[in-house]
Amino acid sequence: MAALLTVLGIVIATVITANGQSRRLPVYEVLRSVTPVKVDGKLEETPWAKARGVDLVTNSDGSPGPSKTEAKLLYDDSFLYVAFRCVDSNIWATYRQRDQHLWDEEVVEIFLQADPERSNYVEFEVNPLGTMLDIYLLDIRKPLHYQSWNSEKLKWGVQVSGTVDGKSGDLEWTCEIAIPMEDIVTAPHLPPQASDRWRMNLYRVEQKPAPALLAWSPTFKDDFHLPSMFGELVFTDRPAK
Repeated sequence: MAALLTVLGIVIATVITANGQSRRLPVYEVLRSVTPVKVDGKLEETPWAKARGVDLVTNSDGSPGPSKTEAKLLYDDSFLYVAFRCVDSNIWATYRQRDQHLWDEEVVEIFLQADPERSNYVEFEVNPLGTMLDIYLLDIRKPLHYQSWNSEKLKWGVQVSGTVDGKSGDLEWTCEIAIPMEDIVTAPHLPPQASDRWRMNLYRVEQKPAPALLAWSPTFKDDFHLPSMFGELVFTDRPAK
């Protein structure tokens, strides 16, 4: 059961777990970008320097992840921008075709549910080779056929400091994704208004040198598809400048 607690004027998302314990969910207040964001994976634009970074943690228990993974978000009237910086000494992926099962290898993932009263949500995954998987789900683990829904205006880019072969000696890879607002059809307002709240989670799957599942809001289970454990994305009118 989800709940919202207000403490000193700050709204904090919480969830009541199956054993009756209260667990605080993370909240990300996203700034508005007032200058164009070039989606190339480099993360060099000034707004990214102003956006708040959050670290992904081990999904099973919330402990620090084995490799640092930082995520940042921005938005404007047309797109929600998500950036990942993934420290990785053994960058690895082989899938090169859109809508392959990228989660079997190394990947970053975004889950968005604009209206928690509705069961549908969207999922985006990108691997270090720059391959995309975009999914529209009608309910938990009930997607439309993968090839039947591809976001038409989706943008993404990847930069790799190393080689994508699973061998040691790499430094990191970065990813930048621009999700069209028009794809988030259940949002209460498009473009979003200040104080609008969506549910969101951010994930990373690692395979080499050892498997690891990382999350912004850990689900504490071997499952990413738990919308009740998603954190909150809060839109602000504060500019990133």
